[in-house]
Amino acid sequence: MLFGFATAAMAGFVLTAIPNWTGRMPLQGAPLIVLSGVWLLGRAAMATSALIGGLLAALIDLSFLLILFSVVLREIVAGRNWRHFPLPVAVAVLIVANALTQLEPNGLAQSGALGERLGLATFILLISLVGGRIIPSFTRNWLAKRGSDVMPTPLNRFDVGTIILVLAGLGLWVASPDAQFAGVALVVAGLFSFARLLRWRGWRTRYEPILWILHLGYAWVAIGLLLVGCAALFPVAIPYPVGIHAVAVGGIGTMTLAVMTRAIRGHTGRAWQLAPSP
Repeated sequence: MLFGFATAAMAGFVLTAIPNWTGRMPLQGAPLIVLSGVWLLGRAAMATSALIGGLLAALIDLSFLLILFSVVLREIVAGRNWRHFPLPVAVAVLIVANALTQLEPNGLAQSGALGERLGLATFILLISLVGGRIIPSFTRNWLAKRGSDVMPTPLNRFDVGTIILVLAGLGLWVASPDAQFAGVALVVAGLFSFARLLRWRGWRTRYEPILWILHLGYAWVAIGLLLVGCAALFPVAIPYPVGIHAVAVGGIGTMTLAVMTRAIRGHTGRAWQLAPSP
């Protein structure tokens, strides 16, 4: 899920958003076809690794993120959009995480679980960063069109502090997933993430599914952080996979569906408002 599905979803969002941020032309035509083909080749390589060999499959699989990193870094640097420099850094971390997961099946290191945690933590942090920009922005625009006098709280120190707490909690969890101090840090990060979500006034968008699903996706991130943290603190009461399922399928899955649906309708010239059911 992490290095196949989630990386493809991230690439789609990043390659769509970067032209808006930098004013440069988007990746299109042959280069985009090549990038898509490399991703598909990676999936085929992993499925046939027993036939072609684990090391060759790993190199093919890693190629997608390596190419994506070079494209994202080039666009950010060429557009001098230093505000979004964390994006190529995140892709670089995902390359390391993917490599760690590939080392273990090839008998080179016992690093598979570490790579999975690092990859999952990177995606959750990206959702916290990017979601913290687009969710309140889209919500504010929607509420303004309807004359609402209550708006999402603008980005301030509370948001920055919450992101730092999420980063710290995830970092401790990646390093020591069973440590109680990591569990405490994740619980605190989850509570602050919930408070951050409430500041975006998501309940006021309950009549617009294409908008409130963004809030739901972020809510799953907060729930997942709490559950993963509680699993470290109370392993008998809360199984470890429960929290992983919440942040992976709930957080990553829901946010992917939410952003993808909105982007498809926007880029095909259709209204962002969904038609009511007959």
